[in-house]
Amino acid sequence: MELLKKILSVLFVCGVFGFMALGTIIVAVQFYGIIVANGALAINISKALGKPAFIIATVTGLIGFVQGYINGWEMGD
Repeated sequence: MELLKKILSVLFVCGVFGFMALGTIIVAVQFYGIIVANGALAINISKALGKPAFIIATVTGLIGFVQGYINGWEMGD
């Protein structure tokens, strides 16, 4: 059980870093696209990275939900 807790914890942290990195890249490139007046760049980066970022965030949220049950967290922990 401890191994499962460690694996889920590592996956959760990696997931958070992953979707935060993708989100940061999306926003930075969109900002750059606005500065250089390239609307297509701003749209295309969102199309390219939006879905992977959303999927990683969803899986990370589910991992966090499962962690709550496995670790026996109470509401508000």
